[in-house]
Order: sequence, then C-alpha cells, then structure tokens
Amino acid sequence: MNGPLSIPVDRLAMLMPMHLLVDADGLILSSGPTLRKLIGRVRTIDAALELRRAPTASRLMPTLAEAARSGQRLFLGLRDSGLPPLRGEATLLPHDTVLINLGFGIGVIEAVSAFALTDADFAANELAIEMMYLHKSNQAIRAELARHSQQLEQAREAAEMQAFSDPLTGLLNRRGIELAFSLAIEARQSRDRRQEFAVLQVDLDWFKEVNDRHGHAAGDAVLRHVAQMLQQETRAEDSVARIGGDEFLVLLPDMSSETALHLIGRRIIAAIQQPVRHEDHYCRVSASIGGALSEQYDQISSERILSDADEALYAAKRAGRGCLKLFGQHG
Repeated sequence: MNGPLSIPVDRLAMLMPMHLLVDADGLILSSGPTLRKLIGRVRTIDAALELRRAPTASRLMPTLAEAARSGQRLFLGLRDSGLPPLRGEATLLPHDTVLINLGFGIGVIEAVSAFALTDADFAANELAIEMMYLHKSNQAIRAELARHSQQLEQAREAAEMQAFSDPLTGLLNRRGIELAFSLAIEARQSRDRRQEFAVLQVDLDWFKEVNDRHGHAAGDAVLRHVAQMLQQETRAEDSVARIGGDEFLVLLPDMSSETALHLIGRRIIAAIQQPVRHEDHYCRVSASIGGALSEQYDQISSERILSDADEALYAAKRAGRGCLKLFGQHG
C-alpha cells in the first residue's frame, strides 16, 4: 500500500508513547504521554531537547530534517538533565512536519527511577520493559545474595564465638585465651614498642561447698556472677577466660605495675566475696589470686608465666585464701 496512512492521535500515543510531532518551526503538535512526563508542558522542541553527538554549530530543526531524509539515528538530550541521551529516528511527513520516535536506550533504568515510570509508560513490545523486569530481577537476586552472605557471615562469627567461648559464662575458653596470649607475647617482642603484660590466675575458695550444699544450678549461678565481676573490674582491653571448673584467668596487656596489679586484684576479691542469691538462699565464695608480670622474664612463653602464676596462686592459698600473691614477691 503506497497511499497516505491516517492514524488517530490516541492510537499514535499508545503505539509510540515517546513520540514527538513537530512542525517546520519546531512547534510541538503532538507528544507521547511518556515523553510528556519528561519534558513537561513546553510548546517548542528547543525548550525541551538539545542535540547530542552532533557538531557544535548544528541547529536542531535542520538536523532533524536531515536525519529524517537520510535515515540517520538521532541523539537528543533532555535539557537540564544528567540522564543519558534519548535515541531515535525521524520521519518527514506532509507540510514539512517531522515525526520523531525516541527511546531511552541504556538510560532506561535511570529514567524509570527519576520519573517514576512503570510498564504502562512503554509500548507493549518495547524492549525497555524487559530491561526493567531484568533489572528488578537482578536487584532481587542481589538482595537475596546479600542476605544469604550476611547469614553466612553471622553463622561464621557465631561458630567462631562458640569455638573460643565458654558456653556457661560467655568468657573466653582455653583456645580463646591461648590466642590472646600469642598476641600479648607478639606485642612484647615488637621492635617498635615493647608492650609488657600481666597475668592473674583466679581460683574460687569454698566453691565445692556451694555445689554440695545447694546443687549445681547454684554453682552455675555463682560462676556466671564471678564472670560478670571479673569483666566489671577489668579493662575493656583485658582478656578474661574460664579455664576450668572454678578457675579463671585474666590477661592484662600493657601492664607492668605491681601496685596497679594489686589494686585490680583487691577489687576482684572484694567483688567476688559478695554473696550471690540463688532461689531462696545465698551462696558465698572467695577468690585466691596468683599473678605474674612479663617484665620479670628475659625470654617468655605462655607456659612459663602461667606456671609461675599458678605457683603464686598456691602461695595465696597457703596464706589463708582470699588474697593476691605475685610470683617472686616475698611476704
């Protein structure tokens, strides 16, 4: 069929929601509903669009007419917008009118976000719709992968916590305190800044009597209370561990003062001596503490300093319990 073809304006808008029909002077005669959302109620094409990828001296309407005659693709940018250029083709119609059909190209996702577009703003066969659904699907997949990755990370952190923590008290276990010791010894051997540390070995007095008299639930309550007191009376950078039934260990980095260590020990002993209420009775224990300072050693290992702290602990037991003794300290 070679004769003229007439298309009602409403059908043109449905088939080409991004069309623009302009006369020879650039006056907008018709525009698609989607394009109108982008350009607003402007009356001329110059007020809405500008040439992109064209020589600087190019004029809009002559360039549109030439593109319509030659079949060249057009690149038009929205004025005062950072969106990628719209792309499309132009066709010459009677009376020197020009019909331009535009599309978003790679800028469709940005345009959808910037102008709140939906699939109703696109022609039924428009590939942009597929891109929108693909983009949304990708977003959903990325969100699900991120959520799954976060769950895996949380599970990994929980597993690490379980591996290095005492389940009853939440303190470090032997593996956890061994790691803390390796870091402390590494810091002491540093050439940049040698950092001394101290160790306190804490053993509960009369704990067996609590278990025998009130039961293991009462004993567990006492252990949790002791753990809380140890954390309360030490610094945030200190490491506190439960290494046996009623045995605890405190590693204090950057500690070289016997006076400060005695002060911390006295606070710990006073806090642990406070009675613990369990159900309808009170449980009482005390703490004997043995300590050692890393500055006493030329060559140091965790085994040696722990052995010496243990020896000081037994000296505290022999001295009547409920006190602190430091290794190498007389009296």
